Amino acid sequence: MKPIHLLMWSVFMLLLTGCSPSKWDVLNPKGSTAETQLSLIQLSMLLMSIVLVTVITLFTVFLVKYREQPGQTNRNPSQEAGNKKLEIIWTIIPILILTLLAIPTVQDTYKLADEPKEAEGTITVKVIAHQYWWEFEYPDFGITTAEILHVPVDKNVVIELTSADTIHSFWVPQLAGKQDAIRDRTNKLSFIPRETGMYRGSCAELCGAAHAYMRFHVKVESEADFDSWVEGMKNPDRSNLTSSEKRGKALFKDNCLSCHATNTMDSEINRAVAPHLGDFASRERIANVLPNTPEHLKKWLDNPEAIKPDVAMPSFKDKLNNEEKEDLINFLMSLEVEGDEK
Repeated sequence: MKPIHLLMWSVFMLLLTGCSPSKWDVLNPKGSTAETQLSLIQLSMLLMSIVLVTVITLFTVFLVKYREQPGQTNRNPSQEAGNKKLEIIWTIIPILILTLLAIPTVQDTYKLADEPKEAEGTITVKVIAHQYWWEFEYPDFGITTAEILHVPVDKNVVIELTSADTIHSFWVPQLAGKQDAIRDRTNKLSFIPRETGMYRGSCAELCGAAHAYMRFHVKVESEADFDSWVEGMKNPDRSNLTSSEKRGKALFKDNCLSCHATNTMDSEINRAVAPHLGDFASRERIANVLPNTPEHLKKWLDNPEAIKPDVAMPSFKDKLNNEEKEDLINFLMSLEVEGDEK
């Protein structure tokens, strides 16, 4: 491969590694923990850039200044035993650089690893990782949901993290760092979200065939909106169902309630089996894969395994006829919490 082709290929590959702001904006922190981590990254990049520029500059100077001149063939330059001054300088400089990097790194690492303090106003969320979805339980409010973690802005959020099966890893790059979810063990992390918005999260530990689809979102909202969502989850209004939605509710009770919950009361029975669906219609995606539309929901019900590999949900293709599936879909699309829009 010619040098020019190698250079062009390297530039092309470098461009492909760029992060899309709409997906993983990892260097744009919106939470206290992410801000601390970014400051460490910036400090290390600054110090390493100084080293890189110094080495490249000296290399270039030596390459030009001491290159072979005409008539110098086979000429051996004079040798010096050493230069204590230079040797001391290039020994002290790396020590200083490593010290400048080590002190804040150790301080912030221990600070982030400390047990989160649950001060007044703290929001505690028990996060249970499953293959391949996330469960969010709010013990202080008596509600459970899935796929979207709701938190108020500028409040300390403490995550109590565990797993229902294999090892997973909780990761929301714009808000907090990675933390493993391990069965029969509770790990904790905390963060203070600084700005409202929807932030993408994912499992960062290979956990099975559908690992790539084990995603979730953190919705940071105003305190008033968060309180409204909590009230809507605790007391959902299901009084204005259409006839089709009522038939779908009966079908849901007969076919889905053994695994899925739609309110606080029945979540105590089956909360660890499948995702809670109390705010299903408010979610942007079905199983965090397909856009949340009736057409895609029908595809999901017909063959979930084809959409999300190794998923435990059975197919309803032959269990329900088209009219029954339409009624069930209409009921699921009615499960929306007031004020919680997609």
